[in-house]
Amino acid sequence: MNPHDESRLAEHRHAFLRLLPRRVETMGRRLHRFLQDGWDINGLALLHDDARFLGDACSRHGLDAASAHFGTMRGLLGEVLVQQALPDPTLGERLWHLIENLGEAVPMTAEPASDTQAARRADHAGRAETPPANYWRRWGDDAPAAIAGTLAPEPEAAPPLPESEAPAPAAKPAAKPAAKAAAKTTPKPAAKSAAQPAATPSPKPSPAATPAPPPRKVPDMTEPSPVAAGIRVYHLTDHGVLSLELDQRLEALGYEVELLGDADELRELLGALPAHLALVDAAFSDQLEAIGETVRSASERGPHKVRLVALAEADDISLRLTARRAGVDALVVEPNGANDVLRRLAALLNPESEAPYRVLVVEDDRNQALFAEGILRNAGMETMVVLEPLDVLQALHQFHPDLILMDLHMPHANGIELTVLIRDQESFLHTPIVFLSGEPDQDTQFDALDAGGDDFISKPVRPKHLIAAVHNRVSRHRALETRRLRRSGRNPDTGLHDREELMENLADLLDGARDNSPGGVLFLEIESVNLLRDRLGLTALEQLLAGVGKLLGEKAEPTPAARFGDGSYLILDNERDEAGLEALATQLRGTLVQHPFNVQGHPLRLRVSVGICGLKHRFHDSGAILNAVERMAREARTSEKGLKRYEPVKPTEAVREAALVNQIREAIALNSLELLYQPVVAVAGSDDSQYQVLLRLRGTDGKLLPAAEVIPLAERGDFILDIDRWVLQASMKLIRDRRAEGRPLRLFVTQSALTLADPSQATWLKSELVAHDVPGTSVVIELRLEDAAIHAATVCQFCDAMVADGVQFCLSQFESGQDAERLLDELPLGFVKLARKYTSTALSGTLRDELKVLIDRAHRRGLEVIGHGVEDAQAAATLWMSGIDFIQATWCSRPNATWTSTSSRRCSEHVPGQPQTQ
Repeated sequence: MNPHDESRLAEHRHAFLRLLPRRVETMGRRLHRFLQDGWDINGLALLHDDARFLGDACSRHGLDAASAHFGTMRGLLGEVLVQQALPDPTLGERLWHLIENLGEAVPMTAEPASDTQAARRADHAGRAETPPANYWRRWGDDAPAAIAGTLAPEPEAAPPLPESEAPAPAAKPAAKPAAKAAAKTTPKPAAKSAAQPAATPSPKPSPAATPAPPPRKVPDMTEPSPVAAGIRVYHLTDHGVLSLELDQRLEALGYEVELLGDADELRELLGALPAHLALVDAAFSDQLEAIGETVRSASERGPHKVRLVALAEADDISLRLTARRAGVDALVVEPNGANDVLRRLAALLNPESEAPYRVLVVEDDRNQALFAEGILRNAGMETMVVLEPLDVLQALHQFHPDLILMDLHMPHANGIELTVLIRDQESFLHTPIVFLSGEPDQDTQFDALDAGGDDFISKPVRPKHLIAAVHNRVSRHRALETRRLRRSGRNPDTGLHDREELMENLADLLDGARDNSPGGVLFLEIESVNLLRDRLGLTALEQLLAGVGKLLGEKAEPTPAARFGDGSYLILDNERDEAGLEALATQLRGTLVQHPFNVQGHPLRLRVSVGICGLKHRFHDSGAILNAVERMAREARTSEKGLKRYEPVKPTEAVREAALVNQIREAIALNSLELLYQPVVAVAGSDDSQYQVLLRLRGTDGKLLPAAEVIPLAERGDFILDIDRWVLQASMKLIRDRRAEGRPLRLFVTQSALTLADPSQATWLKSELVAHDVPGTSVVIELRLEDAAIHAATVCQFCDAMVADGVQFCLSQFESGQDAERLLDELPLGFVKLARKYTSTALSGTLRDELKVLIDRAHRRGLEVIGHGVEDAQAAATLWMSGIDFIQATWCSRPNATWTSTSSRRCSEHVPGQPQTQ
């Protein structure tokens, strides 16, 4: 090897050694976040790619120990990706220990900062903070003690400067770093599969606890879809406001971002570890030509082309010329926020993510038409051929082309006449029209362009010329459409309208609404969005919802649609009557539920519910109509059609409802609600005493009103928390009194998902258990399957908080389905209570088989099964033969009539036939 090659290899090795600690630090930070917040399959793929690349590089540069660790990590992650599963706690702990070992195996490099670097740091002293030396080793045992005990996590918005710019490390031995300790004591993430390494004793002293890093900012809902994981970006940055937001958003989207302070460092890193993109801030515009030469050299040596993108604060022709000469792939002039830059980067790095160009070929000569079609299809475009000129308008509405390629001379109608007809169609007023003809007369060519054509290509056409002409016209047309959509308040990616604009239009329509006014609002909601987020991860979920929005916007056109929240969409119509609104809702719902959305390489079909509300009902403001239509969507989940139309409450019903609400509030204030107790009896026999608690309200006529009439009003009136807490307190008083008599008791207490979602509920229940001296095992919190599926994240958080106190959980209305399977994995259940369809007297053969499978699955998971609403011995026998554990019914046992609660309410048996759950 000649000296020049040796020198270059040494230079590359030195640059790689400077880069490697930062890469290990980034991997450790990402893994720490996964252990804390839950796993993301895209992030796992990124870790796997990093482990493979860095392991190979370490092997080339003689770092055998580090290479072995990377190889082990690559193998572990590879198995997970092949199985398409998330790591279990054991694997999570192994990965964390590998990261710790990597921190010890990676050699340190420290060198004085160059004058240029020092000058640049001085320039930006007010905008960025230089971290301590070897900050990336904060989880390793060789971090300086003076730093390890006090170092707080660096902000995500301002990633640290290169290690070479930091002061020399202190020589003291390290204490166990705070970040490591914090990671090992992180609470269990929401997803059950997310691992948390168990804390292990360490002989080294622990520093004072350091707060865990703040959660990463959630990406904006309208941001561009991320490109494939593993895209590495070198950002030559001046740490401005836009740059800091860009860095945060790039990392959130799955890009691997390295922040650089000067062009020399960019040259060194590109020589050691090629990137996919070099992003240059406007502050470095005067160095663009030198940076362009560096990027060109890296592209020639590396395995792939390095894209170069430059930002510019102002439009300047000299800067554009400089960028052109430097080989800049995209110059973003006066960017309109981070979204604008991200969209340009995604299109540049992943052009396949853009929808293929659609070209309509209008040509009466079949051979010529097929020739042009073949050229365009080979270039990756979608085409449609029209051989009969009079069919062109129908083809336009069917195909919606980005460009029309048209012959000039055709029978029945020539190209000029067709162009005039096309321009009369407002939807195609701006669609590019390119003529393809052998017409030599320049006046005729001018007439064609004057009629509305955009370009003229003479036959015989060269394929390269045809592709370039089409590509340039379509790309320009799409860019103009994007600007037009942005100016009109619509999202250029999905075509959805701006939510605030839609709300303003709704307010205007409500102001002018009359009893016979047409129009109304549709509220479409994707069911179980929380479960989808836990299953797919935030990034994949956002991609899915963006696809839903795009499809919905296309199918609802020209009726405006907007994204309203997580998984919900609002459509505002001012023309259709209620029957027309219902027809539109049926059409849109059918489109969404039948469409196989591609998520992580697999088709996914969604469940959608739709609420419908007409403007004629004269709501006083937009908030009232939104509450009504959202409630209709929620109630539509249980309907066969999946949609429900709003019908106003009749005056007599409204008066009764208002009176009942007042009565409920008064009963809460006077502590006069009543409880009934229904036995939950073990089929195999047991001395344990356990009952279902049933809430009742005594009406003004003396009759007991069931919970089915009380709870919905309490949830709408926002006092469900008071009722649920009253029931729990009354139940704990009874348990305490029975324990004092030596007769222990277990009570099943139904609670609303809205109550469990209250942030203070877990703390309140813990304090009440202590105050009443009641063991948590005496209380079983029961919640409905449908409510748990909707509020999975908050319910899971509450359950996890109460498990340590011994409180058990029961999922009622349990039936076979995807939601049920997921909730069995998500929630720490002890019991499931079957849906009423399984406990009726006459079960079909299909239902009996389904029941046996359901009970068997529950038993394999260690759960006990309760048959609910059993009203006769025949139904009980069927359940017993299927392997049921408990039966809840009044005829099999009678409660003790002498029971009294602290509030002096007699505990009487449930009356058969009344609703039994809240």
